[in-house]
Formats: sequence, structure tokens, C-alpha cells
Amino acid sequence: MFSRSLSPAKSYFSKSCILKEHRRNAQVSIIGAANGIGSNLALLLKRNNNITRLNLYDDSEEVLSIGSDLSELPGGPRVASYSGYSFLPASIRSSHLIVMVSRIPRKPGYTRDQMLAANAPAVHRLCQTMAEINPDAVLAISTNPINSILPFASSLLFKYCAYDSAKIFGITQIDTARAKAYAAKALNVNPRHLYVPVIGGHSDETTVPLFSNMTPSHYKLDSCQADTLTKLVKKSGMEVVRHKQGVDSSTLAMAWSINEFVENMVEALYGGATVVNTFTANPHFGTRFFSGPTKIGCYGIVESCGANFHMSEYERVILGKAISQLNKEVGLGEEYARMEAGKA
Repeated sequence: MFSRSLSPAKSYFSKSCILKEHRRNAQVSIIGAANGIGSNLALLLKRNNNITRLNLYDDSEEVLSIGSDLSELPGGPRVASYSGYSFLPASIRSSHLIVMVSRIPRKPGYTRDQMLAANAPAVHRLCQTMAEINPDAVLAISTNPINSILPFASSLLFKYCAYDSAKIFGITQIDTARAKAYAAKALNVNPRHLYVPVIGGHSDETTVPLFSNMTPSHYKLDSCQADTLTKLVKKSGMEVVRHKQGVDSSTLAMAWSINEFVENMVEALYGGATVVNTFTANPHFGTRFFSGPTKIGCYGIVESCGANFHMSEYERVILGKAISQLNKEVGLGEEYARMEAGKA
């Protein structure tokens, strides 16, 4: 499942980690904290006692009221809120983990080019500020289209001499959450008891749930069930958009899954080793970026997703199609970064 392809800046087996020397002192920033995903994520993270400070940033002044609201809750991290571009540096200056959730909501009929053009400016500002203020932080992005946004952000950080492939993540935990939920419903079991790896990318054409690799292995889906659930996982994000009449996307499910990612990442920063589903630099599938179960440690990626899954014939076919499409979407993000660099 895993492949040791990326070398973190320091050895994962080093005796000391970034936060191990300063016990329970993790600082996390949420960029885009005033939207539906960001505000719900902030509420969930307020309950995390492994975080000491939670910085909330948004262009909208609504983030200030959200920060005040959360500060009334006892326990958890101290909350600080920042509004306006001039306060972006302050919001990330001391953070160990920066979580980017700013986005223009997905709408029916939107092309990838339109989504990228709408969401890239906020990502560009963050990358530029991060390179200047806090280049050593871990950056986790859930802004769509992830398949293009992460290569876009990686190219920008490389341009600004602040790129570390072990420390930049596209959060795709929602895909695993959906696969578990649908499989559990079909099997009439508790989803907490299941694990379903999801690989490929994070779009309708590139998401590949591997129900043949579901664990515990005594749970089985027949080929018809696997086909139906695969289509559900691929289309579920757009279905929520349709139900909300194009006004918003999956806010609660996204916040829940990003919170799960952050919990694991913070634990890793303290010296633990854990696995998250994430879109990262990965050359093992014939594309420069790939999503799948990835082992993380205190300096970022320890082992990236490897190409050693035992897949069904159906899964191999859809993965082949996904990789072809994924290369196009990755290329779109890299080309957009070159265009932005040309404007500078």
C-alpha cells in the first residue's frame, strides 16, 4: 500500500519531532473560517485538547463574530480571529499547520477552468504569504478543484523557494468517509468498523474507491454492489450541490472529514505515525500527483501511497481512465501557475 518515495526534511526516525520538544503546543490556522465548512471545522477543533491555539482567518468580517462565539466555550484551544488581507500574515505566523478551506462553492455546470480561476487567487495569496512568513509550516488544502489546485500551489511554493513535497497535502479524507458510509449502509454495519481505501484523485472522473480492499476482510460486496457504490462515491458531492440548488456544497461532511484529517496530522506532529487519505506528490502511478492512504509523521509524509493494491478488474479499468484524466487536471494546475508567474 505504501511506498517510501519522499524523503522528509529530517528523518522520521529522529528522536525529536517538531512538537515533541514542546509538549502539546500545536497551533493551527483555518483560512476561510467564515464559510460553512470553516466555521463548522472551527467548532469541531475547539474540542481538540491537543491544539493550544486556533487562528481563524477570512476576508469577511464575519470571522470576528465566529471567533467571539467560540471563545465563549470552555476548554480547548485559545481562539484568535483575523479579517482582511493585511492580517493574513499574523494569522499564520506561528502556526504548525495551516488548513486552507477558502472556496467559491461548486455550482452545477461549472467547468474545472472556472473553478480553478475562481479559487486560485486565494490560494496564491496564501502561498506567497506563507513563503514569506512561515515556510516551515504544514499546508493542507481542501479548496477545489484539488487535482489542479495542489499542483498550482506546489508550483508557486517552488517558485518562492518554500516547497517541501512532504509538507503539502490535498485533503481527500471525505472520499474515504463517503465510501465507508455507503458500504456500511449496504452491509448494515457500523461504519466505524470499516476501512475502504480510495485512490486516484478528487473529482468525479478520478476518484476510485477500492471496495475489494475493504477491511475487515470478512465484509464483502458483490460486483453489482461495488459498481453501484463506486458511482455513488463519485457523484455524491454533486448530488449535495443539486439538493442545495447550487447554493452550497457538502459543508457538514467536509468539516467532519477535514477535522479527522487535522486530528491525525496534529497527532503526527507530536511524534505519532498515522495514515490519512490525501492527494500528494506521488510518481508511482504514472502521474505527478496522486491520492490515497498516506503514512505521515512529525515531519510530514513518511510513506506515500504505493501501487501495490490487489484490485478487481473493474477497479483496474476505472483507475486507468482516472490516471489519464488526472494527468490532464494536474497539468491544468501547473499551467495556471506558469500563467500567474508570467503576470508577475
